[in-house]
Amino acid sequence: MKPGSDNNRYFTVEQLEEIAVAKYIEAALTPEGDEREELLQEAKRFASRAKMKSWLMGEIGIAPPRRDLH
Repeated sequence: MKPGSDNNRYFTVEQLEEIAVAKYIEAALTPEGDEREELLQEAKRFASRAKMKSWLMGEIGIAPPRRDLH
């Protein structure tokens, strides 16, 4: 998926969180360098979108189910 792609607006909060976690794990397993930095940036973007979407849903009265990831 390309950064800036509009496809991720249709993901649920949970899906966005799962993708972010997967990207962080992939980055942790990737040697230092440009590829790792790009994976970290993608992970941060997905995590940010998940947080924003969760907040927006709360603002309009649709509380997404929260999961404890610990």
